[in-house]
Amino acid sequence: MASACGETGDADLRLGMDERPRAPSRRLLGSSLRAKLLLLSLGLVVVPGAVFATIAIGGARRALQHAVGRQLAEVAQDAAERVQLDVERITADVVQWGNGEAMRAVGDGDASGELSRLLTSLASGSAVPLAVAAANAGGTIVAASDPALVGRRFPDTGRWSAVMRGHIVTARASAIRPEPPALEVISPIFDSERPDAIVGGLVVADPWESMNGSLQHLQHDLAAMGLDVTIAVVGNGGRVVAGGWWAEPWELSGRDLGALGWTSPAFARSAGRPGYREEEAASALVGYAPIDDPDLAMTALAVQPVAAAVAPVSRVSRTLGIALASVLVAGLAVAVALAQRLSGPIRELTEATRELAQTGEPRPVAVRTRDEIGELAVAFNAMSADLTRARDDLLGAAKFAFVGELAAGMAHEIRTPLGIVRSSAQILGRSLPAGDARSAELVEMIVSEVDRLERVVAGLLELARPHQPELAPVFLAPLLSRALDFVTTQASERGIAVRRDFSRQDRPAVCDPEQIYQVALNLVVNALQNVPRGGSVTVRTISAGDRVGFEVSDDGPGIPRELHDRIFAPFFTRRPGGTGLGLALVQRIVQNHRGSVVVDSDVGRGATFRVELPAAGEDR
Repeated sequence: MASACGETGDADLRLGMDERPRAPSRRLLGSSLRAKLLLLSLGLVVVPGAVFATIAIGGARRALQHAVGRQLAEVAQDAAERVQLDVERITADVVQWGNGEAMRAVGDGDASGELSRLLTSLASGSAVPLAVAAANAGGTIVAASDPALVGRRFPDTGRWSAVMRGHIVTARASAIRPEPPALEVISPIFDSERPDAIVGGLVVADPWESMNGSLQHLQHDLAAMGLDVTIAVVGNGGRVVAGGWWAEPWELSGRDLGALGWTSPAFARSAGRPGYREEEAASALVGYAPIDDPDLAMTALAVQPVAAAVAPVSRVSRTLGIALASVLVAGLAVAVALAQRLSGPIRELTEATRELAQTGEPRPVAVRTRDEIGELAVAFNAMSADLTRARDDLLGAAKFAFVGELAAGMAHEIRTPLGIVRSSAQILGRSLPAGDARSAELVEMIVSEVDRLERVVAGLLELARPHQPELAPVFLAPLLSRALDFVTTQASERGIAVRRDFSRQDRPAVCDPEQIYQVALNLVVNALQNVPRGGSVTVRTISAGDRVGFEVSDDGPGIPRELHDRIFAPFFTRRPGGTGLGLALVQRIVQNHRGSVVVDSDVGRGATFRVELPAAGEDR
């Protein structure tokens, strides 16, 4: 039956082993953990860095665009003021010419030839060729720098009527020179005889190109300060009439900005004050300022490409990109080292766990750190120790169960015949003749051996079916003294010294006093039986954290280390006549108390049995 049970148990064990899940490979575990740590580190570096860089660069870009836009608006305002000064200068020149004595001959029909020569001289004397004409009070041109204009009537009667009322009129388009766009100024000509009478008007068409000089001068001054800006003057229809020197593909001179998709001129006219806009069609920032003259309806623009405007941010972006890449490389290097440092202990724990799952043999792992992984290693080692202890307890329980079954069978089958044999031997001994010493010795031998077998059966029953301990807080020193008092006479007869080393114990043990007394007595008797005459046995109390206990030491021959795991097994003994159940019973009782018993011994240096028991929860 036992063989069948053993075979079944082995089969079940093999089945359980086969059904265990196969552990992942070492390479897979290590690489997976390292990959996750690297990805985590990459995310921790890149994501916050990218978010920070995006926010910082975006904010810096917006702030810089706003600052550059306001600066461009100031430049446009400066350009508008310069254009306004040029218009005022031109107007002053035209008024001065109109007040000349020669101009008053406009009312004389025979003076047109001489006046035309004068006007031609005025037109050619300017840096930029002008168109000059003189018309009588009816608006008919009587003299002009261009002979083709003589005899024509001035087309805008409303503007001519204003001149006849003594007003100086400026306009954004010229009737006497449509191309290129020119500023037209009309000044009244007064009669020399009657200063309050107007006899005609002087019309001067000055091309807007004449203002390019001041715009160029402003643009060069800005370039000298490191501000590369294109300045242009835009007419009411959105056409560039002055300035606008820009590299291809956005050469603005003479271009119709409205046709190019620009919105700044129209926005400037509607806003009526300086400002700036971003022209997406040209990828440029445009500062604008309307020229302060309602008759002109002109707008000054200061234009800069967005790329040039935000060039400092672009440089900062590159610097941040390099810094982010450097931080990323450094972070990855640290992550690799950290992953290796973390994955090593975890890999070792994984290997130990896999070995435990495959072989059932736990092995401790090294505790290299004090962090959570170190705590995990400590917990694994504690679990391994608990598994080893549980396995040993399970094996011991199996042995004890077998011994219990055997003892029960022996008690049932052997005790009654043994009792009959003992009684029969005693009756036989009493019936022997007084002089038959040989027969009496045989009878005594039979009785002695029957008693020994009785003790073996009793020991087996006690080992297999121990009493449930009645736990209570108990100080160990009185129990140990009681056990030593019991063997004092036996020790004295054999010349063995018994020493007591009872230190003060602040906490009692949680135990059954009678069972622990039996443990102490068994260990002391076992020591006395192994110590030669003249030797000594020492019993001392111990305390270690949440454990208290005692040690029984002797200076006997000692126990070989290869036998340390066997001395607590049932029926193992090295003493002639011993049953091999004493130490097995000691271990069983101590384990039932959730304690431990270990031996420290070597050949030639005696033996020490150490018993540890749970300490009571409060000091006594």
